[in-house]
Amino acid sequence: MSVPSQATQQAGAPQQGAIPQLATPFGRVKVSVQIMLGSTTLKLTEILALKAGSAIALDQKLGESVSVIVNNCCVARGELYVLEEDGNRLGVRITELTGNSDAGDTFLAG
Repeated sequence: MSVPSQATQQAGAPQQGAIPQLATPFGRVKVSVQIMLGSTTLKLTEILALKAGSAIALDQKLGESVSVIVNNCCVARGELYVLEEDGNRLGVRITELTGNSDAGDTFLAG
C-alpha cells in the first residue's frame, strides 16, 4: 500500500534543469506528479479493520528521501520540508534526478 500525495507546481517561469527541447510544443502538457512517502504490506484482515484514527507504519524512516513520481515513473528523489509561506503545507526539495528515458527509468506498477 503506497501513500502518494499530489504535488503542484506553479505554471509560468521555466524551471531550473528543464530540457529546452521540451519547451515547445510539450512544455504546456500537464502530467500527474505524486510524492511517494513510503509503502508497506498489510493482510486483508488488517485493511478491513482500519478505522478513523488507525495508524499504518511505512517502511520509510524519518529523514529518508521521498520519490517524485511523474506519470507512474520515478524521476527524482527529494526531501520533505514545510513551505515557509504556508506552514500548513509540505514541499519536496529535489536532491537527486534518478535517470532519463535512455537510461531506463524506474516504472511503478499501476
